[in-house]
Amino acid sequence: MHFSIEKVEGRGQLREFIDLPFRLYRNDANWVPPVKFFQKELFNMEKHPFHEHSDVTVFLARNAEGRVAGRIVSIVNHTHNEYHDCKTGFFGFLEGEKDEELFGLLLRTAEEELKEAGMDNVMGPMNFSTNEECGMLVKGFDSSPLIMMTYNPPWYLDMLDGTGYKKAKDLYAYYLDSDIMDYSRMSRVADLVRRRNDAVIRDISVKHIHREVPIIMDIYNECWEKNWGFVPMSKREIDVMADEIKMIMLPQLAPIVEINGEPVAFAIAIPDANKAFKKAGGSLLKAVLALKVPLFRVHINQVRVLLLGVRKAFRGRGLEALMIDKMISSSIKKGMGRGELSWILEDNEPMRRILEKDLRADQYRTYRIYQKDI
Repeated sequence: MHFSIEKVEGRGQLREFIDLPFRLYRNDANWVPPVKFFQKELFNMEKHPFHEHSDVTVFLARNAEGRVAGRIVSIVNHTHNEYHDCKTGFFGFLEGEKDEELFGLLLRTAEEELKEAGMDNVMGPMNFSTNEECGMLVKGFDSSPLIMMTYNPPWYLDMLDGTGYKKAKDLYAYYLDSDIMDYSRMSRVADLVRRRNDAVIRDISVKHIHREVPIIMDIYNECWEKNWGFVPMSKREIDVMADEIKMIMLPQLAPIVEINGEPVAFAIAIPDANKAFKKAGGSLLKAVLALKVPLFRVHINQVRVLLLGVRKAFRGRGLEALMIDKMISSSIKKGMGRGELSWILEDNEPMRRILEKDLRADQYRTYRIYQKDI
């Protein structure tokens, strides 16, 4: 089948770009429709802070009849490349009908765009970076993803065969369920840690989230600076993320640990709003109703732990256990005693040890980042 590629430049084309997955996944019960309003905001080159430091080119592929069959985005993230002293480009938002020729064309198009921009290699999928949704699902296709995690059918992996892409890194997701897991040991460890460190654990102030942002940002940048794929977030980017998640954030699920009055560690878990987004079908109004209005509210019974960090000078003291215990006990009280810790780098041995040995969490999903020299 013949396909043609075009750059997305107008609102009509962007609408087609955003609408494509709604058609591709309409019979897939596990797919969660994104809120279309937030998707449009992501691609607002004038307003979204990601575009202040990155060059994003958006592509659509059409079949011979003119129907949209696929999409892809090429990304030059200058902050990433300056930080890592490299020339790496990225692809993201890859979706398409089941056709090897189509996927090959989409990937080559992004590669050519990145090559013209002077990039040496390409990595992906990233939507747009490791600070947002990233990775292709390669294990765990039997249920819906949690909030801010990706989803794709198993055959997407076959579409990359023969395109020259190899694994760069796997990202793990772990599942815990209070109904079948014993947390008593974690609670005992947490009590011991609290006494030994004279640690004070407090809830984040959602009301004053922008006052908390500099504290979190400072710890975050210190904790993640050596991590694979890390990209420092600008204050504007963190402010935007805070605005997006504060509507579903619960203060009891976002602990900050202080020792001698100094914030030394933090964690953030959020209710799995994907249950509401699934019901909303892409509508912002329906999403707000499903999250906020009692008559329409969806019962959310699980959470996702998306960030957890301890300052270097305070590592090895068990502060991770303190925060995990706090989030678990708070989640159970809220009727959300199950959920996911994600994502964890495959070579993050200390965190994997806590999850696998201490908590006996189930490593139930794997997401893969691919790379290729161009």
